[in-house]
Amino acid sequence: MIQLAQNINLSKEIINKLKEYQDEIDVLATFELRNEKAKDVFPKRNKIGNTVFDTIKVKLTEMCSGARRCVYCEDSVADEVEHIHPKDLYPNFCFNWDNYVYACGNCNGPKNNKFAIFRNDNGKFHEVNPPKRTKATEPPAGSSALINPRIEDPLDYCMLDLSSTFKFVVIKKLGTSDAHKADYTFNTVLRLNEREFLRKARENAYTNYKSRLGYYSSEKISGTAQNKLDMLIENLKQEAHPTVWKEMQRQHSIGILKNIDNDLDELFVKSPEALNW
Repeated sequence: MIQLAQNINLSKEIINKLKEYQDEIDVLATFELRNEKAKDVFPKRNKIGNTVFDTIKVKLTEMCSGARRCVYCEDSVADEVEHIHPKDLYPNFCFNWDNYVYACGNCNGPKNNKFAIFRNDNGKFHEVNPPKRTKATEPPAGSSALINPRIEDPLDYCMLDLSSTFKFVVIKKLGTSDAHKADYTFNTVLRLNEREFLRKARENAYTNYKSRLGYYSSEKISGTAQNKLDMLIENLKQEAHPTVWKEMQRQHSIGILKNIDNDLDELFVKSPEALNW
């Protein structure tokens, strides 16, 4: 899970059209009516051929890391417009551009309506998703307990263990709301540590990134033309699991990578420009 690009915007025309869609929901008098309306109209709008959502999907693809990877697992192809605040709980965010990311079905399905907040009235953690086979009720006011990759950097909350497990380790102080938020996001909702194939894929990505950086460094030293070097850089950027790459960069920058993999650390010394890729 990686923070998405911040400079991808919709045209005023598309934003206005989204507002028209949202107004159809907001005008209704009760949460139950708004909830039912959101569930009814979103799939009707979110179809191939609808100019608004065709455009949104293009923009979400630009936002994706690598080759249209799922924002959550970074492994599968992103093919579903995902609501960070679930539309069944927050119909007022149903057609909100800032509430959209591109996800895969394997992540979006299990996440479904899982959502929690820190309540404004008492600060307590509160899961707002309804029990199975029960209707949603309007959530109390509060701040999201799910990391939002549109505006937050997940790596501010966790560090990826590059030394052995390739699991996400919470780095916020135990007992704080930030630590709870990280654990809820990575372990309860997305299960990024629990899904073994993802852990293994991150381990494989580490080898791939290291190999690509090593090849780039050797080509640079041998005097390869810049246009070919640029191609190698772009190919590296298309790899899956870009969080692995970001973590490699971070752990070199803070001086701990040399204790984990000195050969990799030396590659960054030889090609410091890679810290900006």
